Amino acid sequence: MAAKGRSPVIQRATEHFKSKPLKCIEIPEWGDEDGPLLAYSSPFTLKDQGRLQYLTEKQSHADTLAELLIMKLVDDNGDKLFTIEDKTALRQDVDANVVARIANEIMATDAEALEKN
Repeated sequence: MAAKGRSPVIQRATEHFKSKPLKCIEIPEWGDEDGPLLAYSSPFTLKDQGRLQYLTEKQSHADTLAELLIMKLVDDNGDKLFTIEDKTALRQDVDANVVARIANEIMATDAEALEKN
């Protein structure tokens, strides 16, 4: 049954979104003797896209990629992997190709992920 004031379609749309699993991103470069680091990201939303668009207008591409990782990556307990205090290190002391690959995986649509596999 639809919540009061909400259309049945928006309720179904939001329920669909809530049911989507976290995306697992393997990061071999940041792993340890047990294997690659497994990081997780919730599905990319229009809010996320808007935030990135705003950031892109205000700062460099490198800063935007670093903030995307800060914004979206969590561990298997749902705890953030990075904080804003990590932004400088992500920009200056971390392989840019790895950061870019992770950012692309975060933003990849389900169709892109399926094609990759």
